[in-house]
Amino acid sequence: MKIKPQNPIIFLLAIITLVSLSCSVDLYGTATPAPSSAQSTQTTVIPEPVNETTPTLLPEQTFTGAQQFYTEEFDANTNYWKYLVVNGSKSQIVDGIVGLMSIRQVGGLLSIDLQGPGAWIYAIYEPFTYNNVRLDVKVANRGSNNNNVSLICRKSDAGWYEFDIANSGLYQILYAKIQPDQTVDYSYIADGGSAKISSGMKQNEYGIICQGSTLSLYINGDEVRTLDENKYLLPEGNIGVSVSSFRDVPVIVDFFWVKISQP
Repeated sequence: MKIKPQNPIIFLLAIITLVSLSCSVDLYGTATPAPSSAQSTQTTVIPEPVNETTPTLLPEQTFTGAQQFYTEEFDANTNYWKYLVVNGSKSQIVDGIVGLMSIRQVGGLLSIDLQGPGAWIYAIYEPFTYNNVRLDVKVANRGSNNNNVSLICRKSDAGWYEFDIANSGLYQILYAKIQPDQTVDYSYIADGGSAKISSGMKQNEYGIICQGSTLSLYINGDEVRTLDENKYLLPEGNIGVSVSSFRDVPVIVDFFWVKISQP
């Protein structure tokens, strides 16, 4: 089961909805505006990819200009990312949305605005799969302090590793896998707390390294947890990021950049 660290309540997770990361996805009508007057642009839906066994372009889609290692700064249109919307309270893949929400690329930011509780939004980078990889993000919290920012690696049909960082100061490392009934099971690997997390309406930089059987979590430049994972041993898969709302809303998180690099 998935335990969100900022509140001792057990939640489960699930996945759906395909949307380009570059698009302005107005899922309910009007979002709390990001700190810019720039306008966003709608693009087309992308089909679900199939993970390969090497870090190469997926064959069934054409990702012209996609880079294996790069920094996404949200200052240009891109269709390399897929959105997944999850009903956190039921751990059920939903064919639609959870409450009021919007996702916009605007003013050099990716702004995720969750007005309803129990909404978990994932963005998955589709063109490449990775075995050993480092993933870093810079985020700003502009809403409730009760939220998670998550980084994931090795997402495939076999599951994925998920690092949940709560704005309140806690973190959790999980293994997740989609079940045949379209729910997602979450298995605990590790958890803890860190004074390095800047709580409230602050900016933070989070990073993870997935290298061999070693999983590492970094918060604002400091390594806060490294462990050997020898139970699930996921070989490779996609990387991604996520924002989750719980009982307290709105949750509004801006991503300044997402960096994919070699560890």
